[in-house]
Amino acid sequence: MPGDTGTVTVELRNMASGEVYVQEDDETFDMNAYIASATLEGNKGIKILDGRQTDVGLLGPGDYIRLTFNIQANESAANGMHFLELEVVGGSNMYNLNYRIPVKVDDKDLKIIVSDMPPTLMKEYSIVNVEVVNLRSNDITGVIVTPKGNDIGFFPTNVFVGTINGGNKSTATFTLNTMTSGKGNKEMQFSTTYFNGDNLHISSDTNYNIEVVDQPALILSTIEIERTGNVYSITGDINNFGTTDTKNVMISVMETENITPVQPYEKYFVGTLESDDFSSFELSASTQGSNVEEIPLLIEFRNTNNAYAYINENIALQKGMVPESNDSGGMSFVMIGLIAVICIAVLGVIAYSWKKRKNSE
Repeated sequence: MPGDTGTVTVELRNMASGEVYVQEDDETFDMNAYIASATLEGNKGIKILDGRQTDVGLLGPGDYIRLTFNIQANESAANGMHFLELEVVGGSNMYNLNYRIPVKVDDKDLKIIVSDMPPTLMKEYSIVNVEVVNLRSNDITGVIVTPKGNDIGFFPTNVFVGTINGGNKSTATFTLNTMTSGKGNKEMQFSTTYFNGDNLHISSDTNYNIEVVDQPALILSTIEIERTGNVYSITGDINNFGTTDTKNVMISVMETENITPVQPYEKYFVGTLESDDFSSFELSASTQGSNVEEIPLLIEFRNTNNAYAYINENIALQKGMVPESNDSGGMSFVMIGLIAVICIAVLGVIAYSWKKRKNSE
């Protein structure tokens, strides 16, 4: 990549075989190859950091040596193939050698794709899959994906993907936490760090926007309240309106100065509540004093990563809508009135019968 450093390794091998000295037609030939120097030259796109090696020495028949040069692609190096010039100077009867060595420059970076990012989220935990695509022709290693967000939480804070082969992709999965986020537009970024060879790279941020609404994912509905003296029985449904399942859901009455949870339903364990599902519950609480207007509830659960979370809800006590039963031994005005009506009807029937019998006599 432009700006990267790398190495070019050249292997020089003496292809002769057999003895070092060969006799032919009364003439002796030395089969050793003497390397005086090796020089690598770059161009305007590739800079040679240490381009000359001298006094390499002798290579006997079948021997070889590897010569390594450090190079660097300029920041402004153009994409495509660049050719370096290698000159090997020999001694004795060896000819000088010249080679052109190709080096490819490619500025392609990683691409991050989040295809399942919802445009709107509630106060909930949601799953986001981040796909990291390697557009390069070579493998990259040590890939780490890191999310960032304004007023948004992520778990885990980063994910190690490892090696991504050229032209392939890998996926990093995050839990997005908007439980404590304020409502409104939120911006988040995803970036990667990786190694191209021995060169560390940090990709540019990929930005996404979501809208957070002021609504919890767990919603109470069909609430009914019955009162017996100062004890209230609360029944209803809890609905999972979120995008992921919630586990270990439990609803309980929160104890305050004027409110006490009582048996048989101080707490109600729901268990796992799948997305787009609901479950019924029942709670009991007693009140002290006549100015209690609502009963606070605590909804506890665990998200897909087993992280603990909770939601607070208040159940309003609308006195006009709460039927009251009184088992203190006295009679209500409604009951007294009903008995009076029955008694009047009975007396009317008796009087009518007596009058009819009197007339018949």
